[in-house]
Amino acid sequence: MSRNPFDDDYRPSAASSTMPVKSYTTMGQHSAEDEADYYEREIEKTLQESLDSTERSRRHLENSEKIGTATAQQLLEQREKLENTEKNLDEIHRTTQMTQRNLNSLKSFFGGFFKNKLSKKPQEPGEAVAVPQSKSASRLSETAATLSTGGSSASFSGPSGQRTLNESSRNAIKGTRWEAMDNQIDENLDMMSANLRNLQRLGQDLGKEVDAQNEMLDRIHYKADRNDVIMQRILGSDASTSQTTAESLTPSMDTSTKMSLMMKATSLWK
Repeated sequence: MSRNPFDDDYRPSAASSTMPVKSYTTMGQHSAEDEADYYEREIEKTLQESLDSTERSRRHLENSEKIGTATAQQLLEQREKLENTEKNLDEIHRTTQMTQRNLNSLKSFFGGFFKNKLSKKPQEPGEAVAVPQSKSASRLSETAATLSTGGSSASFSGPSGQRTLNESSRNAIKGTRWEAMDNQIDENLDMMSANLRNLQRLGQDLGKEVDAQNEMLDRIHYKADRNDVIMQRILGSDASTSQTTAESLTPSMDTSTKMSLMMKATSLWK
């Protein structure tokens, strides 16, 4: 027989005291207001995670842009040094050509005068050719200058205009804090798209400039080897040849003939 629990002498039975208390926080068993609060928390959690993720990604891309711009500046400085090296090698080549021509003229003093008159005149060393401005360097310099002056957010094309939420979802959160969070997410995504476009162009320009500098290094290597050969010729074989020129060219002449030729050569040299 059941008893009124509101009676003063009512005591719960042992069986009823051990029964579990019903929970109203389990899915499907709480009220509509509790369910609304639960989904609101889930939506805000998802939006906040997306916002944090896009913020981190945007910072990483901006940092990558800065590193790429610094690399471009270093590459342009390296080009300037390589251009100076190539100009110096050209000037050395021009100087060694003049030196070799003067040595050839000195050889003609003893016995080789008539031979040099009949032979082809050595080519006059020309003026040093200026290294032309590279198109890849100009483009890379322009790109680096644009990015270093803060042009990363809207450099080469504007925002995409696409939104993460459709129109009905945006209308549902209009006027709430979620709308502001969604707008910030969209703004971050637009900035990330611009950063990626900047990095793509910067990467292409860096690649072209590296290829151009590799070609310059090949030219420098060739010119350095060419100058080394000329210097070895001047300091080696030419010196020994100049000492034996008269003897090798006039072995059968008598003393009087040699003296006559030397006097004629001396008068023409003056």
